[in-house]
Amino acid sequence: MNRPLADESTRLAATELWLIRHGESTGNRDGVLQGQEDLPLSPFGHEQSKRLASRLGVMKFGQLYSSDLSRATDTASYLARAWNKETVIDPKLREIDVGTWSGLTNEIIAERFPDEWNRWLDRDPTVRRGGGESYADAQIRITIALNIIAKRHPGERIAIVMHGGVMRAYLASLLALDLRLIWHFSIMNTAICRVRPFAQAMGGSRPRQGRIDAINDHAHLEGLRLGGLTPRIV
Repeated sequence: MNRPLADESTRLAATELWLIRHGESTGNRDGVLQGQEDLPLSPFGHEQSKRLASRLGVMKFGQLYSSDLSRATDTASYLARAWNKETVIDPKLREIDVGTWSGLTNEIIAERFPDEWNRWLDRDPTVRRGGGESYADAQIRITIALNIIAKRHPGERIAIVMHGGVMRAYLASLLALDLRLIWHFSIMNTAICRVRPFAQAMGGSRPRQGRIDAINDHAHLEGLRLGGLTPRIV
């Protein structure tokens, strides 16, 4: 017998996505733009991931998802062991593709691609850096991917290991925020952003779905030394 529609709607509204940025990668440490280049965790990134798993290991999650890039899957592996769960790998959770900018520092990018770089300095969300994706492109991709996951697990708490750039773009989508403003969101390596994508926003005459419960929660890193260089903006 099918459940009443209202009950299904209530369960979907209760679905929690715990969006987790991967641990520090060698690219973060070395100050290069990564995009979809597959760079591993740094030693400090492994320590961050251990702290994350120690904190969340006592909690119950319905499923664990990860981007297919190794800095994400390596982070997810610590959670998978803590929960004795398999990780569902989803390439649609990848970071924004920055094309030929991948692996380069800001200084080299500015020298090689001056026109594109100047558009990027203005945070133009339609610029496809290095011939890759724009932030507007990536926002559509990641929103669709996360909505599919949420609908697959109504009423559950789901962990998703992903990347800072697409996390910011997704939060902007929930807030109907201009993509030029997402740099006001600080999201540290292994930080958690908790969202309920199908919960109704509070107040207002025009109900809108999507509620954010936490941004940049990194309590598990308290007292841990800072690692490497300051990560470059992706």
